[in-house]
Amino acid sequence: MVYNQNMNVFALLGISFLPALLFFVLAVILNKDFKIRWGLFAGALGLLTVVPTSLIQYYVLSLPIFNGYTFASVMVTAVIFNGLIEEAMKMLFMCPIPQKKQNLSAFFCCAILFGLFVGGFESVVYVVRKFQEITLISGKEIVLKLLFGRIFSAQAIHVFCSGLLALYLWNFRNGQKNIMPFVYAVLLHGIYNFFAGFSSGYRWLALAAILFAAVECRIFYLTARDGKKE
Repeated sequence: MVYNQNMNVFALLGISFLPALLFFVLAVILNKDFKIRWGLFAGALGLLTVVPTSLIQYYVLSLPIFNGYTFASVMVTAVIFNGLIEEAMKMLFMCPIPQKKQNLSAFFCCAILFGLFVGGFESVVYVVRKFQEITLISGKEIVLKLLFGRIFSAQAIHVFCSGLLALYLWNFRNGQKNIMPFVYAVLLHGIYNFFAGFSSGYRWLALAAILFAAVECRIFYLTARDGKKE
């Protein structure tokens, strides 16, 4: 019985990183400029990012401004706690990913992998916590449903925000001082977390934040690509 429970846990953990593994395989097959070593390096950096980010958030959350339950305090918590801190740390850990040795498409693939591993690790922590809270077999089915939901929500916002951060770094290192990709990453991550906490119809606005991040990612990517050609 214990063996089966452990197997269920490992299966759920495997699901958390399934999007990253699938994207890695597709990047190797479809992008001839993508280097396996840099993809693995980006994934490792993504895993490392979660630890210091969680520690910083743990201490920052104890500040009085984050202990209120008013609309303003909750919004500030979402934007600063989840937006600014997480995206700033992600950008810091994304900096070592080689840019001069890669073209834009390969560098962008590394950024997407980075975001998928960050989101996957967060899902692992989420799943472990849920298994500690729920002991019934039916509860595990609920956890599985929530995990798949995170793949298309929390992991998705990490992916597109990581893409925006990568485009900011790409532009900055190529002499373009457009800070908007970073600003969008911070704000959209904060907005997503704010509305994802609702149980009413406002929850759908979190999906709008994901879609908006995806659109901005495409716009900035095409701008960076066309600018590089010129």
